[in-house]
Amino acid sequence: MILVSRFIAGTRISDAIAAARKVNARGMNAIIDYLGEDVTSADAAHAAAEEYLRLIQCIENEQVRAAISLKASQMGLLISRDVCIDNIARIAERAEHAGIFVWFDMEGSALTRKTIEVFEEIRERRPSVGLCLQASLVRTGGDFDQLAKNPFHLRLCKGAYKESPSIAYTTKNAVDGNYKMLVQKALEQTTRGVYPAFATHDDALLDFIVTQASDKKIAKSGYEFQMLYGIHNDRLVALAGNDHKTSVYIPYGSHWFPYFMRRLRERKENVYFLLRNLFRN
Repeated sequence: MILVSRFIAGTRISDAIAAARKVNARGMNAIIDYLGEDVTSADAAHAAAEEYLRLIQCIENEQVRAAISLKASQMGLLISRDVCIDNIARIAERAEHAGIFVWFDMEGSALTRKTIEVFEEIRERRPSVGLCLQASLVRTGGDFDQLAKNPFHLRLCKGAYKESPSIAYTTKNAVDGNYKMLVQKALEQTTRGVYPAFATHDDALLDFIVTQASDKKIAKSGYEFQMLYGIHNDRLVALAGNDHKTSVYIPYGSHWFPYFMRRLRERKENVYFLLRNLFRN
């Protein structure tokens, strides 16, 4: 299916490694995500963790420039906190030994607090981990302030989940406004150990970030830009060519259908966004 293959590397680790090698050749790093979420059995969570351990080994063997990204619910958060932490701790330990960074994806608001708690426990043991926060949620400013009390790798995205107006900004202007506020807060905290990764395909926001970082005299090594595989990567290549740090988020795995359809259901804007980017790089 052309629509799916444009945005998902394939079903196997080798597909993800091949995609990572291609983005590396264009001057960008990769972040590889093994698709899966909402796991409801300990065996399935363990199997997902084992896949990540194999992925880490392959990244190390193939010497591609890649981090990994995972979801707490995929690691067993819906089963128990202990199962989740045990699985992530094994992955983080192996990744640290291989010099591979681990990102925590953020899921729907029902798991925001629990994901942050798991992240905070893991980062006490393994510093080479980062967390995604969503500008669409009202709570994110407070979450950032709490997390930034210690050195902190942040991935800031808008958020793809459909949330209640009681807890989330529901218009593009409001989400963009909160994103800009969080950009400024994150950049101001870089001298205190915050490393922000700005995950957006929005040209206006990209321009805003570049301007803010320049005005604040923040070195390009102090932050980065991230985009999804197959979406607006030409702009990411241009940023890389201008000495900015960049990463492409590359999903793979056999669970592409529920992942893909869930994203389309969550917001109608997602459908328009994907279709608009189908024939652009």
